[in-house]
Amino acid sequence: MNEVTTAITEIKTRVSMDEWKQRILDCQNSGKCIKAWCRENGAATSSYYHYLRKIRESMLQESQIVPLELPKPVSSHEIRIESAGITVTLPESVTAEQLTAVLSALKSC
Repeated sequence: MNEVTTAITEIKTRVSMDEWKQRILDCQNSGKCIKAWCRENGAATSSYYHYLRKIRESMLQESQIVPLELPKPVSSHEIRIESAGITVTLPESVTAEQLTAVLSALKSC
């Protein structure tokens, strides 16, 4: 195969994958079972599952960098409280009343 034929084949494959990505999303968002959706949309269920597998495989091959937000280190002059997925950092100079108010608020979460 020459370069032009290879490029055309790659483009056709990419277009087909993009079309099936949309079709699969449409099916998933329809609330219908796959078999019923395929029947109504003129698609073979075998094609649906074929492209679903291909799309999943392509997603695994793509290297995706996911940024992580690391927690800030707590200095020795701070108080850190974690509860119910909430983190509160207070200065060491927090008053007893302020600390009581924060703890009361966290209890209600």
